[in-house]
Amino acid sequence: MEDVFKKFEELFTERCNHIALLEMGEDSVRYDFFTALKQERILQNYDIKLESGIDLRTYIPRPVLPRTKRKQKPKMDLVVDKLSLCAEFGLFRQNSNDEGSINKTERLIKTLNDMIRLGLDTYFTKRKAYFICVADAKMLGHRLQSQLLERFPADYRITPNLITELCEMRTSNFDFRFIEKMYELNLSFNANIIFEEDILADQINMETRLIIWEVTC
Repeated sequence: MEDVFKKFEELFTERCNHIALLEMGEDSVRYDFFTALKQERILQNYDIKLESGIDLRTYIPRPVLPRTKRKQKPKMDLVVDKLSLCAEFGLFRQNSNDEGSINKTERLIKTLNDMIRLGLDTYFTKRKAYFICVADAKMLGHRLQSQLLERFPADYRITPNLITELCEMRTSNFDFRFIEKMYELNLSFNANIIFEEDILADQINMETRLIIWEVTC
């Protein structure tokens, strides 16, 4: 996948030569990775599934309220069956106030939530699982006050005990549909950085990195 990651870096850097990161949403990150996959793996549009339903084995559904009758269908950002891979994405950047702060802990918990989803998916489907993230200086270097995790970004060992400790501290919101399945199976996951590069572009005004973790069970 190294060629795909390098093409992705190239495409996203070129985007940042024309558009400020502040004007982008997470879909910009997804789109450029989608394009890198197409170009480097010669895929058709329909080979790449976006917002694909997550394997039912990976989570414990919440009870459905009688009044709503709505079925819960959590989604995976990107799935490519032909390559046996899946991915979740994050964009962690400054807000409109240069001097303002962002909720760094919320973004870190989002990262762990996505990594747990990916870990459960690869446990059942054996697909390669990636968390793909662009983060700027507002997020880089963040560490929980509890110091239960290394400074962002880092390699993470995600265990049931770690999640329990974080939940007890009421750090932020976890998706317990997946947490409970993780507990039920007593699974732990490794999220290791396999690609990390600075984004240097005309419209980048602070340190910004493209970071890719592979999540394994």
